[in-house]
Amino acid sequence: MSSLIHNLARFLEMNRDQYLWHAISVVFYWYIAIAIHDIFFHPLARCPGPWISKFSQLPNFYHAIKGDRHIWIWQNHQIYGDKVRIQPNEVVFLAPQASRDIYGSKANVRRSKSYEAWKTVKEANTILTIDPAAHARKRRILNQAFTEKSVKHATEFVSVHTERWIDLISQEKDITTDDGWTRTRNMSDWNDWLVFDILGDICFGRSFDIKEPGPNPIRVMPRLVIKHVQMFYPILQSPFMKFFVWAKPKGLDYLLKLVTPQEVKNYYKFIGDSCKSEQDSRLDMFHFLCNARDPVTNEPYTESALRGEAAMLIVAGSDSTSSVLAGFWFYISRNERAYRRLTDEIRTTFTASEEIKSGPKLASCVYLYACIDESLRMVPAGPSELAREVLAGGATINGEHFPPGVVVGCAPWAMGRNELIFGDSTKFRPERYIPSETTGISVEDVSRIKSYYNPFLIGPGNCAGKNIAMAEIAIVIAKTLFRVDLRAVPGEDLGAGHPSMGWGRRDENQYQVEDAYITVHEGPMLQFKKRMV
Repeated sequence: MSSLIHNLARFLEMNRDQYLWHAISVVFYWYIAIAIHDIFFHPLARCPGPWISKFSQLPNFYHAIKGDRHIWIWQNHQIYGDKVRIQPNEVVFLAPQASRDIYGSKANVRRSKSYEAWKTVKEANTILTIDPAAHARKRRILNQAFTEKSVKHATEFVSVHTERWIDLISQEKDITTDDGWTRTRNMSDWNDWLVFDILGDICFGRSFDIKEPGPNPIRVMPRLVIKHVQMFYPILQSPFMKFFVWAKPKGLDYLLKLVTPQEVKNYYKFIGDSCKSEQDSRLDMFHFLCNARDPVTNEPYTESALRGEAAMLIVAGSDSTSSVLAGFWFYISRNERAYRRLTDEIRTTFTASEEIKSGPKLASCVYLYACIDESLRMVPAGPSELAREVLAGGATINGEHFPPGVVVGCAPWAMGRNELIFGDSTKFRPERYIPSETTGISVEDVSRIKSYYNPFLIGPGNCAGKNIAMAEIAIVIAKTLFRVDLRAVPGEDLGAGHPSMGWGRRDENQYQVEDAYITVHEGPMLQFKKRMV
């Protein structure tokens, strides 16, 4: 006892510098102990991966800041195989069975903690709800807004906006060459403007009108959404993620609102006004959301939940469609054979642009949908993994058991470039989705690649708006290629790979994107010329 008292007295007599040194020592040895545990005793200790990632999140954080995290994950799969430990507590997979085990309806997982950091309203929307039971309840209600009836009405708005968009990108006053080609268009911008206007009309019965000429404060919204996720994404892939989630309801959310740009506030005001306004007889998506009820409890959306779902519809819907369209324009403008086959199919199937709408005739355009599937593979809406946390009882993934608390996932960018599944995985080859004796592709071959790669996910977390998204993409492409010719601008390579960009990004025929949870993209630069029908 006297020895203990003596040591305590010595501790109390230390000066400030000595206290600081002891504190630093404690923290240092604490992290050394954690590192030793993570390297040798963690449940993922035997998983292959970069050595530093066994005990540190810094490589993951670094590549999230750079925007090339999807490339880094792909590189690690090339080095270490189907299973890679990319963080001390996270492993990503490439094997076909792994995706079904993680995202399937029977998977014993939930969304990871990082999803909570994206919340902007009091009640999380369906995508950001991590509790499986709460997510299932929200999804039951949300599904009622994506029925066959709602899809049919939505595509009518898509057609109107697409026709106007084509008028704008091919207008005569912008013709700059003697043979009728327009001035250069950055298709990432033009895609964003079109899709935002479509979604505003589909969801709320009011277009943002950002594709129209003239000043419009909402026109910067697509870019601000990108800046928003680019700012938050590295935080969620950093050692500070848990602190960030903890701090948001304790004052951080208030500070973030103070620095929110006015354009973003205008956007949320637009959504709020739509939520409060009386709904007329027009059957837009918001009409279906307002009238949706939980089939089990008969409860509708609360106002807070309605705001959250409304914001989610715009952001999730615009990013996925715009990125896939950007990838499609890039690849189709650089593949003459595919371009000719697709334009021939569209222009022989339809005799007028007004005929192009959802239905059997559009569905008969086999090569069109093969091009869309190939674009979804080459340019996924989210290039890196949608992280899932293993729940109590553990989970068996690709034949291996993983304990509760481990984070798992599959990265679409890496999956879409799996040479064991796709062979020439870096080539834009829509024919891989079409059974044919000429090409030697069987029905089984097509089924195998489609069961492996699911751009809209599977199971309870699959995309509720898949049918609308596919119809929207098909109508935009078909109407555009029916009415106009297009070409890549000679000498312009915005969005293309380059030898200086490093491993995985050197190919000039590959469309390159940045990873910020969503897919951030630029280009391609195209010109248009009206068809003489």
